[in-house]
This record gives sequence, structure tokens and C-alpha cells, in this order.
Amino acid sequence: MIQAITFDFWNTLFAAVNSSALRRQQIQQTLERAGYVDVTPTHIERALGHAWEEWNRVWQEEQRTFGAPRWVSLVLSELGANLAEPERAALIHAVADSGTVVNPPLVDGLADLLPRLSQRYRLGVICDTGLSPGWMLRGQMAAHGILRCFDHLTFSDELGVSKPHPDAFLTTLAKLGVPPQAAVHVGDFPRTDVAGAQSVGMRAIRFTGVHDRPDGTIQANAEIASYSELEPILDKWR
Repeated sequence: MIQAITFDFWNTLFAAVNSSALRRQQIQQTLERAGYVDVTPTHIERALGHAWEEWNRVWQEEQRTFGAPRWVSLVLSELGANLAEPERAALIHAVADSGTVVNPPLVDGLADLLPRLSQRYRLGVICDTGLSPGWMLRGQMAAHGILRCFDHLTFSDELGVSKPHPDAFLTTLAKLGVPPQAAVHVGDFPRTDVAGAQSVGMRAIRFTGVHDRPDGTIQANAEIASYSELEPILDKWR
């Protein structure tokens, strides 16, 4: 019997909005105010690419995520720029907030579905944070009125590991008080969400309604393109 459902955050609960342009603008303006007037958009684009390369390497090879402080340090180092501490701290906060200040939308169907599911199941979030830390994402959930639906939230920047590391799932299930075989994970990414959940004995549903990124070698237990499809699957598994 299914007793708990865990959800990925980006492109599963909230549709990620591309904030690259905003971050480029934040960096350009900060550097200009600090006197780095010769730094061009091309220089910044190259530095951003370097920072994201390292972020992805750590995420994939070490199964953890690092946030805005290290990401900003990598960008500034690549640009050869040194900022005074107040300007550096302000830039880090602006970059961290860039993922939520654009107000990413709650995925269609969840505003009505989550309160209903919370009456039948223990609900959790298992999120690989990017540059926005867990505390900011909690605020996003609260602003959309869904935070109260969840019994536990796991964010990689707080836990220290990211999906598909088993601890990302097992720690969450322990907090929910539910064994893996009685839990389902919903997420969009085969490598982290599907493979990670299945590796600890959970069932995995791949959500394709926002961003469909299939992997021919990793098969979910079910796939849905709309949240109207979720409850019938859960009822069948119950």
C-alpha cells in the first residue's frame, strides 16, 4: 500500500524560469559599480560557462550541489575581479534570489491536488537545489499556499548530498516514517529522480508536463504528462 509521495521541486512542483539574463545583468552592474568597466558580456558569458561546468561536475560526480557563494567565487575568479565584502555579499544574495524573484509558476493542477493528497498520504519534497537555497524555496512554497501540505522537505544544500544519492531518499523516508516499498517519488529527471528512487526500493513516476527529458536506459514505473493522471495510478497501486 502506498503511504507516502515525495516530489522533486523544479519542473515538478514549480516550472523553472530561465534567469540567466538576470544573473548576467546582476554581475555586469556589480562589476561596473566596482570599477571593472572593461569586462564585456563575452567575458561574463565565458565565466558563467566555467562556473556551471564545475557545478555540473560536482553534481554528477560527487552527488552534491553547491550554492551561490561558491558559484559567484568561480565567476569572479575567472574574471579576475575582486569585490569588497559588502558588494560580494550583495551579489551572492542577488544571484541566489534570481531563481525565485522571477516568480516561477506552480505547475498546473497542483493547487487543488496537493491538499487532497495530503489527506491520504504523507508528502515530502526531495530537491537538488541550484543557486537558490532551501530556505528561499520554502518561501516560494509558502507564497503559493502549498507548504502546509508537506510533512518533510529535503534540500540538498542542507542535507549535504543530492539525488541520486540514497541518503537523499532514505533520510526523507525516515522523517516521513514510511518504508521505501510504501512510497512513490515523482520527478522529471531520469538519472536523479527515477534511478535514485528505484535504487532504494521506491516506485518512481516521471513527470513530463514541464520538461520532458527521456533516457532510454532508465525506465520509470509510470509516466504522466498531467497531474490529472496521478491519482488513478496511485489508486491502482494502493
